[in-house]
Amino acid sequence: MQIRKNTKAHKSILQIVEECATRPDREKLVRLYITRAGHTLQQRISIDAIQGEADLLYDMTYQTVLNNLKSPNHQLYVSDDTPGIYYFHSSNKEWDETPFEFDDAVLKLFPSLPEPPATRKKEKAEKYVLPTAPKTKAVSPAKPAAKKKISEKKSSPAKKAEQQPNYRLKHKILFTNLDSIIFRHPQISKRDVLDYYDKVADHLLPHLKDRPITIYRYRGNGFSEYTTASSLVADKVELPDWIQTTGTNKEQLLLCNDRDHLFFFLEVGVVAFAHRLAKVKSPDRPDYVVITLGDDTEWPVLADAAHEAKSILDGLKLPSSIKWDGESHLHIYIPLDGKSDFETAHDAAKFICRLLKLKAPDLIILPSTENGYNKIWVNYVLNDETTGVVAAYSLAGNYPGVALPLSWDDITPDLKPGRFTVKEIVKLKKMPELKYPSKKVDARALLEKLEDLYGFLLE
Repeated sequence: MQIRKNTKAHKSILQIVEECATRPDREKLVRLYITRAGHTLQQRISIDAIQGEADLLYDMTYQTVLNNLKSPNHQLYVSDDTPGIYYFHSSNKEWDETPFEFDDAVLKLFPSLPEPPATRKKEKAEKYVLPTAPKTKAVSPAKPAAKKKISEKKSSPAKKAEQQPNYRLKHKILFTNLDSIIFRHPQISKRDVLDYYDKVADHLLPHLKDRPITIYRYRGNGFSEYTTASSLVADKVELPDWIQTTGTNKEQLLLCNDRDHLFFFLEVGVVAFAHRLAKVKSPDRPDYVVITLGDDTEWPVLADAAHEAKSILDGLKLPSSIKWDGESHLHIYIPLDGKSDFETAHDAAKFICRLLKLKAPDLIILPSTENGYNKIWVNYVLNDETTGVVAAYSLAGNYPGVALPLSWDDITPDLKPGRFTVKEIVKLKKMPELKYPSKKVDARALLEKLEDLYGFLLE
């Protein structure tokens, strides 16, 4: 039977799938059947389990189910032959796609659903074996005891969650769902994220202080971006009266100047922070030029490009510092004296990028100029008045990585930035610092110098 979009039944199923995304017991509540394409529904839910990276297969299929529920090209059905089994048909395929079912527990977890989903009557053991249906072994007398044991285990995390962590805050913030899973590979809970930011707060906050910020909430299937108080309120976040903002009444930009703001944002689901390049007191005067290197390129090639950039900067006698952005790029910072506007800083950054391309044409490419295979993108687009740059020590990406300061001596071919993760960084006894050079650059004077000395090379 077809379940049409925007019906109560469809909305109920979408709500369950979305809200279960961060639950640690998600695999129990939403069972997926990961099998070969082309089988009938009944064959697919009876096939033996695929061995190996079952958890990764589950996550990929879970995301597919979520995408299909939102897609106009996939139609949801519930089986007439096996009530409680749901699946999709797409416009270009004939077979039943991505079958899944709900455990009876969802009916208790979501009592106010407009139209609760059907669940399958189970005559087999309910222990979940990914990616297939429960095995055919009959329920033995010992099974109820096992279920009781599982039930007892479930109660302990709830008890633990009631014990509020102490993050040395001035305002009372009630932390909730501490055991919810934010990232799954590696598995990182909300408590892990809070503890990480507790460790790095004193290093992170100076980079955010007095600057409009962009925050990213992880919603199970990607990030939602916010820059204003109104955008958070529109997403049903209740802001306490002590939350600070800046700007006009129409656009109250978010700030994060202290631990209380930091942990309030974390409590409402924020996992990553970016800041603008100018402070509140001079919003049109950037403090830095930022040049971006890389885009999913192998690290040794990126390291070579970074040192080519360093040689250009040294030749121009420009001070600089460098940071891994937590995903796939390096950010090079050139400190400015705050006297020039964004347009001038942008043009100076663009000129440096073009010089870098000229110096290493076999290694460096500019955006949208040529095929980038095995080459490094060099970019200057972050030098904009409304653009945020991921803050040093912030989490970043779906992995997630940590945006970590580096020294130029750290940039070696054998460095593995993929190890800059939450669980590795919290082990460090001393945090690396993003130290901006004391020398400041006049962006207008720099641009004039570049045009006078090297303009003919780029004509």
